[in-house]
Amino acid sequence: MTTIDLAEMATLWLDDAAVPVRMLWRGRRWKVTDRPTEPEGLYWSTHAPDFVAWRFQATDEDGVSRVFDLVRHNGGRHWNVAHVYD
Repeated sequence: MTTIDLAEMATLWLDDAAVPVRMLWRGRRWKVTDRPTEPEGLYWSTHAPDFVAWRFQATDEDGVSRVFDLVRHNGGRHWNVAHVYD
């Protein structure tokens, strides 16, 4: 697992049901390649109801896949990359 500083941002695109489908992170395009979940065991989803968090696998254009935890404070427009699992 690679832990990222919460100051690192990603752009996340959501479908009509507000579920992640695409992401731009570190200048690379990623496609969500599994069913995103809300990571219940993480602090911000269990103790801070004003936060939104997603965990999903995404694959870049070179075929590299990783699992990401992203978090956003309600009302904010930016997503913070909290964890990346290689």
